[in-house]
Amino acid sequence: MNFMFNISFLIVVLCFGSNEATCHKNTLAFQNGLTLSQSTLDVHCKSKDNDLGDHFVNFKDPAYNFSFHDNVVFTTKFNCGLYWSSDNHVYRQTFVAYTGGLFRCGALFVWNARDDALYLSENGKPEKLMYGWIIQ
Repeated sequence: MNFMFNISFLIVVLCFGSNEATCHKNTLAFQNGLTLSQSTLDVHCKSKDNDLGDHFVNFKDPAYNFSFHDNVVFTTKFNCGLYWSSDNHVYRQTFVAYTGGLFRCGALFVWNARDDALYLSENGKPEKLMYGWIIQ
């Protein structure tokens, strides 16, 4: 039984490895849609292996984005924290922005930070409300 698992796992790894060259990277993008406050958005994302640090997106600036391949065992996960301030309040939210999928190639996840909440568009589909802001 263990031998069959090892053979099956090896086949999956070899198939995924051979497709990586033709598999486009997945992309996470973060837009500043804070139209009322026009505040600067602070984006901080990290995975188990990579801390991407703070990136600041001004209102009307291009989105901050990064691209990556899912790891071989499909455990790629990016946790992100978004922060902005206005009127003596800090607005924040931390969340899982991406979780790997089976042979996911070329996926585009666009997170739009609006004054009222965070919205997500996956692969060009209409945005969905995902998270409200925590206000401090």
